[in-house]
Amino acid sequence: MAERSGTSAPTLSNAHNGKKLPTWATVNAYVLACGGNPEDWSPRWESLRLAGAGLSGGLCREALSHWERTGILTPIPVADEAELRQLLQALLDFNGLSQRTLARQAPGYSHVTYGAVLRGTRPLRAKILYQILIGCGVHSLRSQEAWFVVLSSFSGREGLEGGKLLTRVDPRYRYAGDVDLKTLRAVLPQLERGRSLLASGVASYDSVVDLRTAFEDMLALLLGSLERSAIQLPIKLSIALDQVIRQLQSASFPNPAALAALVPLALPFHPRLQTRVSQALKNAGEVLRKVNDGELPIPSQKGVREPTAALIPRPPRFPTASSVRAAS
Repeated sequence: MAERSGTSAPTLSNAHNGKKLPTWATVNAYVLACGGNPEDWSPRWESLRLAGAGLSGGLCREALSHWERTGILTPIPVADEAELRQLLQALLDFNGLSQRTLARQAPGYSHVTYGAVLRGTRPLRAKILYQILIGCGVHSLRSQEAWFVVLSSFSGREGLEGGKLLTRVDPRYRYAGDVDLKTLRAVLPQLERGRSLLASGVASYDSVVDLRTAFEDMLALLLGSLERSAIQLPIKLSIALDQVIRQLQSASFPNPAALAALVPLALPFHPRLQTRVSQALKNAGEVLRKVNDGELPIPSQKGVREPTAALIPRPPRFPTASSVRAAS
């Protein structure tokens, strides 16, 4: 199972020893190793996550359904500040984040501080709310503004502080849209398997198809976030985005340099994640190009090399460049 999933044997063992709920990345790897469909297991894991965090009822179900359906991480209406804190906890659970992980992704406050804020034993300040949003992948300025509008209904002073924070956002970060970090982290390990295929110089039919799927899923996540950002790109970035989308729509592989320009737009606040995603896309693209050109052998069970034409299907519909630019 460890070989099939790319997850260590101790991690898989801990997943079923009953001591604590495993992370979604571990569940995803475990299910894939057993030949199952992770989508069938995601609702079960989510319900246990929410129950363990003390989250239940219509509020959280409505919020999770909205975020799953739209990919836009805006708040739903809440009655008071206690429900706003509950909604923020649901946002962490939507992304499969613990408070310790949040503290690593949103430096500036410790997991103890975040926990106290979410429990209501510390005030919910605008600066803390902003860091929680960044850590949870709420990168769109419009989405961030929506959360501060809710905060201002309970604290006009903190809502005003939130508005001031948004006016000082670095221009380089203004083009990002919201990212489902849970899905991204589930796709990333599958995409990173391209490195081992590249190193071994041989691949199976199934491994290449899986890699292509992960490649497309990652690009769909990144391009989808930009489409939802509703911010007009500057000309240089718009050209790079045009290039990526045209190549995808023609079933070819995006230029690595164009991808390198795309990733920071979608993940501006997570430099380490940027590096992992960029490298994984580069390696996966190289493997898929070699397969397409016949440079990487794919033996069949009979020892005969499989044809590669069927391995690279036409990608699903991605956002058009004009739709991304026109969103604003």
